[in-house]
Amino acid sequence: MVEPISPYGPLRLAITMDDLFLWPDMPVAPGYTHLGITQAMTRAMRQHGVAGAYAFSATTPAERQPDLYRVFDHWVESGHHIANHTHHHANLNWVTVPAYVADIERTESLIEPWSRHAPTRYFRYCMDNWGNTAEKHAGVQAWLQRNGFEAAPISVWFYDTEFLAPHWRALATGDTASVARLRRAFVDTAEKQLRVQAAAARAMFGRDPAHIWLIHGTPLAADCLDAILERFQAAGVVFVPLEEAMADPMNHEAVPIVTPRFLNQVQKWAEVRGVPIEDCPPAILHEIDRIAPMTGHSTPEVMGRVFRAIADSVGGDYFPKMY
Repeated sequence: MVEPISPYGPLRLAITMDDLFLWPDMPVAPGYTHLGITQAMTRAMRQHGVAGAYAFSATTPAERQPDLYRVFDHWVESGHHIANHTHHHANLNWVTVPAYVADIERTESLIEPWSRHAPTRYFRYCMDNWGNTAEKHAGVQAWLQRNGFEAAPISVWFYDTEFLAPHWRALATGDTASVARLRRAFVDTAEKQLRVQAAAARAMFGRDPAHIWLIHGTPLAADCLDAILERFQAAGVVFVPLEEAMADPMNHEAVPIVTPRFLNQVQKWAEVRGVPIEDCPPAILHEIDRIAPMTGHSTPEVMGRVFRAIADSVGGDYFPKMY
């Protein structure tokens, strides 16, 4: 018997996706394409009864590869929705409010053929960073409200992009044992992080809020999403629309915190209320970055190159994630 995630009964969870195109200069593992990854994810969601999932994707990569928009075609044709995630994927911590708003406007004009079919006009802050100053936060929020957007936070994540570089290295070097190890760790980490973050929310609120879960459009997501969703269902998860999760006060109420740290909605509430979250970020992230080592291709090096270039492209002041 699988231990249920909650002693209170089914845990409601909205599945959301970020960055189906990933980001410029992010190497894609050999044998994968963005369309193929997306097709694998929609198959997994169909198998487990997930419908109407929102994808939040920056659109810069399609400047070089316009055929990437076939990914959006497939996503919407599969019964899911496209929403705004800025054009460049610059963190609000790095840029001014005018620059950030201009990036939202730019991508909105690009995604309109797909986003207009969505029932709700959602926006997701890049890296779920809502601004490192009160002025930035208030400025962007005011613009979103004036223009009919609702900001959709993330309440549960499992640091899945930290697996990108190790997985790429393992495939590039033909290390099949490490690829299998990473797949197991990816699924295990997704389940454990749902358990510990849901437990923290339960401790804070005395109930199980509806959660908003995040996974990115990565090769490991293509390989493992089916197994993750199967694990979740076995542990008592019920998949719900984002609109239902957003109706929960934990998600739609602004957390009274301004921070540059890389924190999701549950982590922000936990920071405010002084509630610890076990093994979050997970210690396994250090372990997996030692898999299939390759000079210049550690996770900090790869992600640093990708996101520094994004910050430079919008005239921002880059600094790495602060956990």
